[in-house]
Amino acid sequence: MIKRLIALLFALSLAFSCGRNTDPAPSPYAVAHRGCWLMDGNEFYINENCPAGVWMAARYGYPAIECDVKYTRDSVMVLMHDNTINRTMRMAADYSPVPEPVKVSDCTFEELRTRYVLASTDPALRTPIPTLQELLEACRETGIIPMLHSAVVESYQLAHEMMGDQFIAFDANEEAVSQARNYSSCLILLDPGKESAAGTVGKLQRMGGRCGVSTMNYHMLDSAYIQTVKNAGFEVQASIFPVQHAQRAVSDGVTIQLSDFYWHQTEGRKAIASLKKKGLHLSDGECFVWTEPSPEFSAITLELDFTGTLEILFCGKTYTLTHEGQQKPESFGLRLFQSDPDVSLKALGATDIQSLRIDLFAI
Repeated sequence: MIKRLIALLFALSLAFSCGRNTDPAPSPYAVAHRGCWLMDGNEFYINENCPAGVWMAARYGYPAIECDVKYTRDSVMVLMHDNTINRTMRMAADYSPVPEPVKVSDCTFEELRTRYVLASTDPALRTPIPTLQELLEACRETGIIPMLHSAVVESYQLAHEMMGDQFIAFDANEEAVSQARNYSSCLILLDPGKESAAGTVGKLQRMGGRCGVSTMNYHMLDSAYIQTVKNAGFEVQASIFPVQHAQRAVSDGVTIQLSDFYWHQTEGRKAIASLKKKGLHLSDGECFVWTEPSPEFSAITLELDFTGTLEILFCGKTYTLTHEGQQKPESFGLRLFQSDPDVSLKALGATDIQSLRIDLFAI
């Protein structure tokens, strides 16, 4: 009788474990938005769109970075996200804020290079505005794939000359981005605006070659839209979604994640601190908290399989998620700079955590 009871319990346990999908969704291909910029308090340590951000991306293990291309008044291709330089640059003479709005397109390259420097708390990183060529050289040296957010067709030609087909062309201007095909069989990502999934697939099919969609419209990019585009054989990029929506995009199966914080580059790395738990029950309002001192450059991942509703505070970012039935485990990842990680799981109603794993990595 006891043997039969043990066998029955084992069978039930095995059936339950086989019924749950215990593997989180595959991690999307990670692209560091505007390079791997870092903030030192309220100021830049590593600025946006600069070679130092490429080298930092390599240190964190990102396979690709995004950059923004602009023309100066005399048609030199430089890197700047905004139309003006005021947010990211300072006066070269005394490092004071730039007093009046200065447009990239109103300045010659020489004026930009001599009058202004990139903002940084490290004087050694207060460098002149970088050219596209300088950034591509850094990408070539580090093996990083550059994603050119650009309607400047000549930028695709230069990228092909320096990188071959190992770059990504991206823009909302379909006519401009399509011209990357004149130079390269690179991956092209098109911002479809408010186009339907079927309409987007049609555009990508006409474009031909390696293509995909990239959008900031997280309301439009739901699981049905993602699956339609993927089923047609194209890539789907979630573009700098807010925290909660970024996590949903991962769960819904985007293939590329362009983000200011997303990180899952764990291959070949050994965690310096870890936590593993199974079978944790939290009553309504009960919290589980974890923290750990970390080095200056670090990153953290969290894998979580649960049933119920959790408010998840993950290193300053808040997610509220509900899992019912056989949903896949969640997988979170975040890069850190000068910050100790902290994780808090608060149950909103009775919640069962089947498995919990936290890994902290030195970078």
